Amino acid sequence: MSKCYDNDILFRPSEKWEPQWDGEVLTIDNFYENADAIYQWLTNQDYPLWKYNPESSTRNNVDYRDARLIHKIGHPSRQYHGNMERLLDICRKYWHKGNYNWDMVYEFNCFQTITIDDPKVQHYPHIDSNLESMDSESVLNMLVYLDIEESGGTAIYHGEWITNDENMNLMYPVEERFKLDRVIEHKFNRCVIFAGNRMHGAYINDYNKYKDNWRFTQVNFFHPC
Repeated sequence: MSKCYDNDILFRPSEKWEPQWDGEVLTIDNFYENADAIYQWLTNQDYPLWKYNPESSTRNNVDYRDARLIHKIGHPSRQYHGNMERLLDICRKYWHKGNYNWDMVYEFNCFQTITIDDPKVQHYPHIDSNLESMDSESVLNMLVYLDIEESGGTAIYHGEWITNDENMNLMYPVEERFKLDRVIEHKFNRCVIFAGNRMHGAYINDYNKYKDNWRFTQVNFFHPC
């Protein structure tokens, strides 16, 4: 059984943020003060498979394990709201200047390979906002890389959008359909924020690192309002 933690202590942001903006992606290294403790906490959780139906022909739990861990905050503290506003104040410099809504949970994408080892096979890209939306109106994606393997990152793609049923298969030779524009580098305890109108997906260089270990990425979405 895992220990009980005070969310405000475990997920306390560092006071030493040095945000970097490259014109498309906001990067904040050393995002959490206690990232090692978060990693240890994550390794002691259960990982419910995501959109999993064992009676279907899904490749989840056959070729790979795609899971979600959702840790509910309960009653958010004043400190939690202050931490989020601190982050959103930085976002307002580059995107929507007003208020945002978001889900008050700590949510983590958890991935592990079973048979996949070819780096040409990657997570099929998706969008989290209308492709035609302006960046200032787009949902913002927040990711925090929280595993220590540090392989790949998040790929941004260009091309004509072609939908995919990720319930059946999440993994494809993606560059046969889309042009890889860039890979936002995975670094432990790095937060990255970008407009959700970009086609994007997890990118892994070395699948061997995730045969016995899990890839952990915290996710949240900031909706302009």
